[in-house]
Amino acid sequence: MKRIVGYFPDKETWRKTDEEEYRRSIFSHNIAIHYLKHEIQESVEREMNVILSGTKAGFYAGLRFLFAEVNGLACLYWGKDSDSKNCKAELVVEFMRKFGILQPTPGLHYEVFRHGLMHSHHPKWIKKNKKVIGWYIDNEEKRKGFGVYVPEFRDQVISSIKEFIAELEKERDNKEGTLLNRFRDGLIASGKILTKKDLKEYAKDDYEKLKV
Repeated sequence: MKRIVGYFPDKETWRKTDEEEYRRSIFSHNIAIHYLKHEIQESVEREMNVILSGTKAGFYAGLRFLFAEVNGLACLYWGKDSDSKNCKAELVVEFMRKFGILQPTPGLHYEVFRHGLMHSHHPKWIKKNKKVIGWYIDNEEKRKGFGVYVPEFRDQVISSIKEFIAELEKERDNKEGTLLNRFRDGLIASGKILTKKDLKEYAKDDYEKLKV
């Protein structure tokens, strides 16, 4: 019997469960919809309200938070483990194109802003026609040029969640399950309980130091 940490829409939200039973008879469209509404959408609204409400959050905070959520949403939509080897950047950008996030250049935005901020301190730069293209990040107004107006980015992410939910509701009502199956596979992958053999080499030495 393989155990995972599954999501349940009740008081004890995350708990250990049998993977096969969760996959076969517990997980449903209603659980997937509840997860999107209450785990992701509410988190985006709450966290971004703090980030955009004043000067306490860092300059890049909104982008770092939102791109992480977009990654997670894409992995659920396509049914992939959130490990980058499985949920590749191309799939995340395809999700962004489908749901109108940072159009018309989501691929460039992902490369410059997401990769830059996840792997270093600042976004990357890009050159076209021998000219380095400048970029902007703004929490207060949308400007001309290549960049991100963060409140609009937030609204686009929330809109993608609502559209995702609408697709699941339609599929549920039609008694279909293709999207649900993908969602379930992605969520179960994120609920895997790691043992020592699952860890990368750099973490295995620390495993013995873990106090239980």
